[in-house]
Amino acid sequence: MVISWSAAIAAGAFVVLVAGILIALRSAIIRLGHVQAAAAEMQLDMHKLASELSGLIQPTEEAIRAAHQQLESVSKLFEAAGQVGGAIAHTTSTVERVTAVLSESAEVHANRHETKRQVGEVLGWAELGMAAWQLWQTSRKAAAPANNNAQSTANESES
Repeated sequence: MVISWSAAIAAGAFVVLVAGILIALRSAIIRLGHVQAAAAEMQLDMHKLASELSGLIQPTEEAIRAAHQQLESVSKLFEAAGQVGGAIAHTTSTVERVTAVLSESAEVHANRHETKRQVGEVLGWAELGMAAWQLWQTSRKAAAPANNNAQSTANESES
C-alpha cells in the first residue's frame, strides 16, 4: 500500500507540476502577446517618425543649397571688392607719381629767373582783373536800385 500511496502522491505531484507548467506557459504567452502588441505600436510610431523626418530632409537640403549659393555669391563679392581695392591702390600710386613729377616741374620753373618775373606779371594782371571785377560789381549794385525805381514808376503810370 505504501507503493500505491507513493505512486498516487507521485502522480498527484506530476499533475500539479504539469498544471503549474501549463499555467506558467499560459502566463508567458499572454505576456508575449502584450510585448508583441507594444512592439507593433512602436513599429507604427517609428514609421510615422521616419516619414516625418523624410519630410524634413528635403526642405533642409534646399536651405543648405540656398545658403551655399549665397556664400558663393558673397565670396565673389569679396573677391571683387579686393580687386577694386587693388585698382584703387594702383590708381593712388599713379596719381602720387604724377603729382611728384608735376611738383618737381613746377619747382624747376619757379626757380628760373624768367618765371619769377612772369609770376610777378601774372599777379599784377590778376590784381588788375580783380579790381576791375570789384568796380563792375559796385557799379552793377548801384545801377540795380535805379532800374527798380524806373520800372516801378513805369508800372504806376500804366495803371
